Amino acid sequence: MRFEVSRVLDAIERRLSIDPIMVSGVIDLAEVMHFADLDGGRSASLLRLGLVVDALGQRLGDSAASVYVVAERGLISDTDLTSNERMVIRRWLDDGLIEVIPAGQPVQARIREISAMTGLPMITRIGGAPHSYAPVPAAGGVTLAAHAGSTMPTARAQSPALGRQWRCPEPDCAGFGQAARGSQPPPTIRGGVPTCPRHGARLADAGPRPLVVPIAARVDGMVRERFTLVPGRPLVVGRAPEDRSGVALGPYLSQAAIRWISRNHIRLELRGEDLVVTDGSTNGTTVVARPGPGAPSQKITLSSGQSHTLGEWDTIRLHQTVELGRADRLPERAPVVTPESVMTDAPTMAIRLP
Repeated sequence: MRFEVSRVLDAIERRLSIDPIMVSGVIDLAEVMHFADLDGGRSASLLRLGLVVDALGQRLGDSAASVYVVAERGLISDTDLTSNERMVIRRWLDDGLIEVIPAGQPVQARIREISAMTGLPMITRIGGAPHSYAPVPAAGGVTLAAHAGSTMPTARAQSPALGRQWRCPEPDCAGFGQAARGSQPPPTIRGGVPTCPRHGARLADAGPRPLVVPIAARVDGMVRERFTLVPGRPLVVGRAPEDRSGVALGPYLSQAAIRWISRNHIRLELRGEDLVVTDGSTNGTTVVARPGPGAPSQKITLSSGQSHTLGEWDTIRLHQTVELGRADRLPERAPVVTPESVMTDAPTMAIRLP
């Protein structure tokens, strides 16, 4: 059973990030792991984070939905957890996969701040936020129930603080140090001053943050691939791009889609702040243009070599079952398949669903 639990925790680990561009919700780890009614198990379990990740993926139709997890420092010594679970949390902290704040500081206040700065929904049973959802038991698993007056945001808010790069005076800081990986987490704001949430130190402004646009590729409405575009690095998307850095959709396609979609179907690139798609296919590409969520759409057909500058709500249709669009904008169509679960290898002794 220990091996099976480790495999599940590894699967959960792949869904953790403090990059607000790549995640779909923000979570208080201590709160989630004590939801004993989700599985009828012991008082605290790290595996419950996997149940909530699955519930978020189901709600969004995202087979790779990731979460932004915040933990209070004292959690790594919580004796309600097993020694292996405490070791895993410590590894996540050291690797910068989750955010840690000093012992005694309110985690709920921090996840509310992150939600307000990024537009990410909060996964919590404590209501009151504009976008918050409570994990509750459901037939065969866990679902997310919206708090009164809460709705899933169709687009992400962006605080001006997220447009800057910040540096912590602690060089080994996982979020704001010199070796911090990928995009930075949101700073905490104290008295109007950007501050490191882990070390409590004032952050130095290191200049504007480079533009990054997150893209999601959906097959039958389900997100199968996520990637980011940055200036100067075009990406080819297709059935099986010749460039190894391209995005290959072949493993997710039906036979009809495989026959229709070219190996190098489209090229995506940022030209300044404009997101541009160029068709390179045999059968053409359709851009579904819409000025906003729920607005009437217009179809624009591209043939080989033609380019089009995309609006923030536009989607690119390679086949009737395959669409690409900004990952921080919700699609019009709901998924028709179920996301893969991170709990596939969970032992029945550890997870007893009601």
